[in-house]
Amino acid sequence: MLKTVENATYFEIAKTKRFDSKYYFLGEVLNRTLSRFETRPLVSFTKFIKKGIFDLNSRYYRTEGIPFIRISNLKSFSIDEDGLVYIPIANHKKEIKTKLVPGDLALSKVGKYLGKIGAVPLRYPEVNISQNIIGVSFNCEDYLRKYIFLYLTTPLAINQILRVSKAHNQNKLTLPDIRELIIPTLSESILKKYASVVEEIQLLENESFNIIQEAKNLLYEYLEIDFNKIENPKTFSPKLSDIRKESFFTPEYSNPLYLDTLKALKKYPLAKLSKIVTIKKGTEVGSDNYSLYINKLDTDIPFIRTTDIVNHEIDNYPDFYISEDIYNEINQDILTGDILFTNDGKIGQIALITENDKVIIQSHLRRLRLKKDIEDEYKHLTQEYIFLALSLKEIGIYQSNKFTVIQSTIPTISTHLNDFVIPVLPKEKVDKLTEIVKTAFVKKNRRKKILLEIKLKLEKEFEEL
Repeated sequence: MLKTVENATYFEIAKTKRFDSKYYFLGEVLNRTLSRFETRPLVSFTKFIKKGIFDLNSRYYRTEGIPFIRISNLKSFSIDEDGLVYIPIANHKKEIKTKLVPGDLALSKVGKYLGKIGAVPLRYPEVNISQNIIGVSFNCEDYLRKYIFLYLTTPLAINQILRVSKAHNQNKLTLPDIRELIIPTLSESILKKYASVVEEIQLLENESFNIIQEAKNLLYEYLEIDFNKIENPKTFSPKLSDIRKESFFTPEYSNPLYLDTLKALKKYPLAKLSKIVTIKKGTEVGSDNYSLYINKLDTDIPFIRTTDIVNHEIDNYPDFYISEDIYNEINQDILTGDILFTNDGKIGQIALITENDKVIIQSHLRRLRLKKDIEDEYKHLTQEYIFLALSLKEIGIYQSNKFTVIQSTIPTISTHLNDFVIPVLPKEKVDKLTEIVKTAFVKKNRRKKILLEIKLKLEKEFEEL
């Protein structure tokens, strides 16, 4: 169906210096909704809206210090901890003008991540941001700040962002674009109700993250292995006999760090994944079948790619969605408690499926599920324990690195996930770890449930009468 722009005046064209149809068409659509509300520009709620640190070289990145949020860390509603780096306090103080605190927002301004937005988590007293991120620091009542965060995740706000974005080599936003974003307001009592739900969402996200960290720390304690004492030599020489025996030759496969870590784990019985779980590959559905969030139908299903695993859960608001007909046709049989593991590309990311996850997974992901006919020595193992073991760097990531090869241009471990091993701890320890992980995912599940409900409720506030 042909869409036409009904109203674009010479004066507006001269003022905005815009002559692209998207700008005016979306303007007409947005105006029909926004004209029914009292509105204010985003800048009127803020202390500052600024771009992040421009000239910070990666040689300053650390494993501790001040969290430094880069564009790849921005996911829907949250900050992805994977790949998060830190900067020295001295560099942070030098660039203190872009310091953000819990509840402030980080918004991507370029490329495929355009418009991704995350709130600074409660667990970080302060953070700083990279040059491809716009930081929004608030100077308003707390309930307004929380409402604005929720509003900026709605299709109405996303369409505003898409409207003002400019395409050169890639889509980008400017500071004036963000400062002038229109925020429709509702009655104070309604805004405070939305804010209270956002507060619960943020608390649940923070609590679940900390509980998983608690479970990881306890597993390290149970393993009684000082992984820091295992050397990571810069040079090494593999034995020819080992290469012939394994019929696998990459430098990482013979890396003593990985080999010696596996030797250390052998103080416990080791279970090969092929012995304890069934591993099922995801499905490619073809990019022609993708829908974007702002265009999706209410019945469309999230299409989960390797980049859509965030802090050990799946992002229910990914880049792409697939029709329910395709979902039913594929019938991937993904159930609550299933483990997802990234097999290609960004290898080694892991998540557990919750009750509120109804998704299609791409072919670069694997679904892991405990076998029904598991051997007696492994019968006390649980989905949660296997997830936790594989989430440890020394188990999941080291084995991923060991088996990684480059296929065309994409890293992959091929079918070697079957060859991964995990340590088998006594039943009472497995049970304890399982309960902790379950507690974390109860909170993750509740967060997803109320986030879905509150987003739908807010979106209905802006539907045309």
